[in-house]
Amino acid sequence: MSQAEQIEDGALRPAVRAYLVIRDAILSGELASGTHLREETLASMTGTSRTPVRDALGRLVAEGLAVEENRSRYVADFSPSEIMVMFDLRARLEGYAARLAASRITAPELDELARLIAEIDALDMAGGRDATDEFLVLNDAFHNCILQATRSTQLRMMIRPVMSAPVALLKRHIMAQSIGIRASNDQHREIHRALASGNPDWAEAAVKAHVISTKPFRKAPADD
Repeated sequence: MSQAEQIEDGALRPAVRAYLVIRDAILSGELASGTHLREETLASMTGTSRTPVRDALGRLVAEGLAVEENRSRYVADFSPSEIMVMFDLRARLEGYAARLAASRITAPELDELARLIAEIDALDMAGGRDATDEFLVLNDAFHNCILQATRSTQLRMMIRPVMSAPVALLKRHIMAQSIGIRASNDQHREIHRALASGNPDWAEAAVKAHVISTKPFRKAPADD
């Protein structure tokens, strides 16, 4: 049963159901940037009570899809210019993380990166959205492994808010560019080689190029 079918059948736990419905509404544009996320309204929209909605909103704030101001929550700003800022910040910060990791990464961490690359290679490209969702989980694990290898608490604290925004999901829903799983994983292989070599310049350049290469472009306006 697909996620959409589970939502329709009520097969998911209320908090998960509320999270998925609200997230999809944000990413599809049904809930536009700046929309006040009122618990009562969202409980009606998701077919749940306010408690699951409150849990879902906390998760969406942590992921960067919503922001909290004066105890109220609003849809985050996902204007094209803000999405560009997200990608630029990620390129700079993750590039620096790779530079540090090149001299600090352990053999088990390199093995873990190789395992994640192999799992992405094994994804069924005919799986549609399910394959994309699996890729996003594995991709996040790959990037978080590199961040962990920096051994820098300060850098992790600084970069996690930027990494928490699901830019790949935003790209899939809001921008015109699809997610190139194969091309992305080829870049993962180069990053792995750079880290394994211990070359900080190569590692930094490889990660920067990887992030920038996935930078989305805006959807073309529909014809009248």
